[in-house]
Amino acid sequence: MTPTTRPTPERALDWTPAEARALGDEALDIWVELLERLRDDLPVARNRSAAQVSEAVGLEIPSQPMPLDDLAAYLRRVVFDESMYPGHPGFVAYISGAGTVPGAAADLIAAGLNQNTGGWRLSPAASEIEQHLIRWFAARLGMPMSSSGYITTGGAMVNFIALALARTHHAGWDVRADGMLAGPQLSVYVSSEVHDTVDRAAQMLGLGDAGIRHIHTDGELRMEVDALRAAIEQDLAAGIRPIAVVGSAGTTGTGAIDPLDAIADVCTEYGLWFHVDGAYGGAAALTDALRHLFTGIERADSVGFDPHKWLYTPMAGACLLVRDQTLLEEAFAVHATYIVDDDEHTGWGADVYTLSPHFSRSFAALKIWVSLLAHGWDAYERRITHDVALARYLHDAVVAHPELEAIAAPGLSITCFRFVPPDLAGRVEADRYLDELNERLMFDLQLGGRVFPSNAIVGGRFALRSCIVNFRTEADTMDELISETLRLGRGLDAELRPEVLP
Repeated sequence: MTPTTRPTPERALDWTPAEARALGDEALDIWVELLERLRDDLPVARNRSAAQVSEAVGLEIPSQPMPLDDLAAYLRRVVFDESMYPGHPGFVAYISGAGTVPGAAADLIAAGLNQNTGGWRLSPAASEIEQHLIRWFAARLGMPMSSSGYITTGGAMVNFIALALARTHHAGWDVRADGMLAGPQLSVYVSSEVHDTVDRAAQMLGLGDAGIRHIHTDGELRMEVDALRAAIEQDLAAGIRPIAVVGSAGTTGTGAIDPLDAIADVCTEYGLWFHVDGAYGGAAALTDALRHLFTGIERADSVGFDPHKWLYTPMAGACLLVRDQTLLEEAFAVHATYIVDDDEHTGWGADVYTLSPHFSRSFAALKIWVSLLAHGWDAYERRITHDVALARYLHDAVVAHPELEAIAAPGLSITCFRFVPPDLAGRVEADRYLDELNERLMFDLQLGGRVFPSNAIVGGRFALRSCIVNFRTEADTMDELISETLRLGRGLDAELRPEVLP
């Protein structure tokens, strides 16, 4: 047999350290310039259409390498001409953190290592750092040190995993083996203010809309426990099997916190899984100053919160905490024939792929861990409580102004309000117009590039919404949000007011 010709090396993708340094220096220069210009020079967003942005960034893939200078120039255009900036002080819209500087540097290290934290042998330090972080979070929340969990992509995945645990453990039959048709309809109970990802998780898990119960809220938009109990009893009488209650620890719209302790009592009474969706507010439960608002969270079977929200770390990294690790194994354990373990011989740790839906996982925990190490927890305590104080400051300014109306009490770091011309205040016939006016006002504020709020629907009314999870936001941003709201609102009212509302 003729021997196979020995292949010659192909190293086009194997950049040298010198080449990596050259591109890294260019990227570092862009990053530093972004930080220098973020406060005073750049708009929070640009008035650019999808077609305009696509034309600017949608290059043809070249057959030969793009020269470094051209690549750096392209990256500069992406960053400084075609982007918006969640780290800008004026970004007070959606719950997306500013991105810590240490976290960004840690992300580079994590990407450089490129480890798969699905398996301990592929990520020894990464796996141990992640589990140490999980235990620290659990202790801060008052959960047992034996709690388990991991970092995943976001609150949507956390809620999906938590309900998968509830379904596997409380269905009453082997869902993994026999599927959803082997038993009765299952039901999950959530407040009417719950995040949409909980509904979607129930849909993806086969419960469908038929298995989701939206429980009424009280005047503070918190789940009504008596209504929860009544819904459970009604389902039991109808032959439907309750499996879980989801309590909100800071709703997306207004920051409302459900009565977690009372919900935990109901779950204990009926033998239900108790999951706390703290994607936004859960970080505040870690602080000494605000912990009392979340009494009962420590009793949950599972808790989720997103460090990339109110711990300000770079996207993406959400934390799932589970009281009993064996239930993660019950829901997700698989035994791949190509992965053989001998813990006694190797001394290796647990593989997270056996505890989650993910086989491949990035080292997302590093940016969270390094941010905590670099800043220290005291700085986080001060900043999170400062965000709450800024929301109160904005609310009080709204209440004091005759052209602004507070729609709800401030919830954590969220303030909801709207622009109301004084002659329309209290006029029921003006409500529809005021909704339209404030919706247009929100978009004009976002397009203006100075401040970037979002919206909430509160009591059927359209409200402007400021949510502060940004360590660059200060009182001057709140002042500017008010002044821009008044300036643009007055102009829009003069332009849009219908003749039926003189």
